[in-house]
Amino acid sequence: MNARLRRRLLLGAAALPLATAGVQAQQAWPGKPVTVTVGLQAGTGSDIAVRNLMQKVSVALGQPMVVTNLLGAAGQVAAQHGAKQPPDGYGLVALSGAVVTTLPHLQRSNFSPLTELVPVAMIVSFPSVISVHKDVPANTIQEFLALARRNPGQFRYASGGVGSVQHTAMEQLKAMAGIDLLHVPYKGMAQATTDLVGGQVHTAIQGVVAVIPFAKTGQVKVPAWTGQRRNPLFPDIPTLHEAGVTGYSFQSWTALFAPAGTPAPIIERLNAEVRKAAAAPDLVAQWTANGMEAMDATPAQIATLIREENEQMARLIRTTGMKLE
Repeated sequence: MNARLRRRLLLGAAALPLATAGVQAQQAWPGKPVTVTVGLQAGTGSDIAVRNLMQKVSVALGQPMVVTNLLGAAGQVAAQHGAKQPPDGYGLVALSGAVVTTLPHLQRSNFSPLTELVPVAMIVSFPSVISVHKDVPANTIQEFLALARRNPGQFRYASGGVGSVQHTAMEQLKAMAGIDLLHVPYKGMAQATTDLVGGQVHTAIQGVVAVIPFAKTGQVKVPAWTGQRRNPLFPDIPTLHEAGVTGYSFQSWTALFAPAGTPAPIIERLNAEVRKAAAAPDLVAQWTANGMEAMDATPAQIATLIREENEQMARLIRTTGMKLE
């Protein structure tokens, strides 16, 4: 045996225990509690959905799924925190889609969520609507768009902040429908919705779950869905696409991510357990009643969705000149 071959065999033998230990660690996962950091406010639809799912996943895995909230920079603080966790499946992060599809185009940063995080599972999606204050003299989406065209810059729309999903969704509508609305950014949609109901702003695009109570009392009008199809909550309300804004489609979502380098078997196990939990009849009924939907997807399908939305947002931001304020 020559010296070079002998050295290779010795190196291979030395590496074998390490490789075996890595496989054993994956097989033993989870051997302790798993932390899930949520980059959204406590009590929001996404936060509730994460907690709903993790409660069921905890039972399936036999370990606590500890959910914590970490706010800041529209979810970027939580994203960076999640990316810095050891890639061992014990530190995960739940983020709004905008964090990985929109904000990278609006800021200069050494952090790249597209390369430093990997998708694990979809948590929830939110069918969204365009909502209008009750005193706006328009009862259908066609009437509202015509009113906005006749009065450019006279109507104010609310969003959860510059670069938020509500911001990009409305900017996309403005571009496709040929209307001019004044943007009023808030630090989250809770206060934005309060001001919409109070008449300080005239309209918004937001998850239907936030609008239901005010639509039922007549404080806001809901003239159109923003997604690809109508929803059973308001089956008589058309989509924007149906109403003449051809091709328009927007629906926000939240997903679970892991640090890049997390072993594939762990991600596959998590994906399977989250999808199984989201299909539970009690959860389906609860979410449907509150305007939320499960999105059944593999990690690869989520990655494709992120890539497509990332390209779409890049085009929108170039076209509209959107910037962080």
